[in-house]
Amino acid sequence: MMKKKSSFAKRYQTSYESRDKGGVSRVGVMDWKKVEGDISFYVPVEGRNRINIIPYEIKSKNHPLVKRGEFEVGESDYVMDIYVHRGVGPTEASVLCLKSTYGKPCPICEQSALLRKQGKEEEADALKPSRRVFYNVQDLKEPDVPKIFETSHFLFEKELIDEARNDEGEGGFVDFADPEDGKEIKFRANKVKKGNFEFLEYKSFSFEDRDEPLSKDLLKSAVSFDEIMNVPTYEEAQKILFGQDEDEENDDESVKKPSVEDDADEEDEEDDEDEKPAKSAKSKKRVEDEDEDDEEEDEEPKSKPKKSSEGGCKFGHCFGKDCDKFGDCDECDNWDKCVKAK
Repeated sequence: MMKKKSSFAKRYQTSYESRDKGGVSRVGVMDWKKVEGDISFYVPVEGRNRINIIPYEIKSKNHPLVKRGEFEVGESDYVMDIYVHRGVGPTEASVLCLKSTYGKPCPICEQSALLRKQGKEEEADALKPSRRVFYNVQDLKEPDVPKIFETSHFLFEKELIDEARNDEGEGGFVDFADPEDGKEIKFRANKVKKGNFEFLEYKSFSFEDRDEPLSKDLLKSAVSFDEIMNVPTYEEAQKILFGQDEDEENDDESVKKPSVEDDADEEDEEDDEDEKPAKSAKSKKRVEDEDEDDEEEDEEPKSKPKKSSEGGCKFGHCFGKDCDKFGDCDECDNWDKCVKAK
């Protein structure tokens, strides 16, 4: 059973304090096959929308706030707030960002920083993570069908939590997600065109008393996103980035980095092999990410690349074959040609 919480005040405060940080890809980030029954996804309509947000139970240590020690397994949350790399590797997959989500080493962030150091700004920007949010919602136009809502943090959660902030008196937040005393959320979706892209911008949030508390059936239907989230190891994310075969062995321990799954009592996450690859990459990335101008820049590698000979490897490895199998590959300025040859 989900532990009863009188308010989501602590969670609202966390979201408000991080509303300006950083940054629908359903590929690779969530394993929807783990959810029992059918899944419906919520898509706001242009104009007025009315929803209730349904809280969910935190069931694993994969939850970012549990990892940071701010929440515990068994408590409830109303949103899953994570960072996602989209359009990654040959399959253009979407991959959870280990660095921005958990503060762990992330090979995709490292590659973005390397490309930026080489002056390849477009390629580097294509690998930057964007901030995404997931909600369980009740669409009041179809109140009997619980739905999943995935969207940009910048376009939705930031606007929502800003409006929920109560600056009068002692401050605090409108407690919109409480199962019993929460509020119905109204907002307007406006179609915006930027270049060749069209997307919805969410504005005019307001809160009204619900006619009745959320039903037990709705609460029971809520998906625990932390339980179905695909959390890759460093090596798994690296394989997606460079298109390595799943059965390719890597015997060199120097390239291994600590993974997020460092708790002995946690199960390994399943690979998302059967899901459809994401379509977005480079200029195809959704335009909403371009609006996140205040996104944190990736750190650049501290070591300077060393010079190497054309078509060879100064470190004594096999050119065109051993790329990224050794720690000193990160320092090789012939890396691009080695990857291409491979």
